[in-house]
Amino acid sequence: MTQSLSQNIGQDTGNRPLGAPTGPSFAAALCGFLSTTVATTALMFLLSSV
Repeated sequence: MTQSLSQNIGQDTGNRPLGAPTGPSFAAALCGFLSTTVATTALMFLLSSV
């Protein structure tokens, strides 16, 4: 019983790194997109107020 449980846990942790590289890159892309959008909007407001 405990042997099959440890094998399942090992297989579960072994499968996680395959999906891991897509997580941070998507979060970084989303963060970059949002920060660029906010910076562009702020620049438009600054230019329109001059």
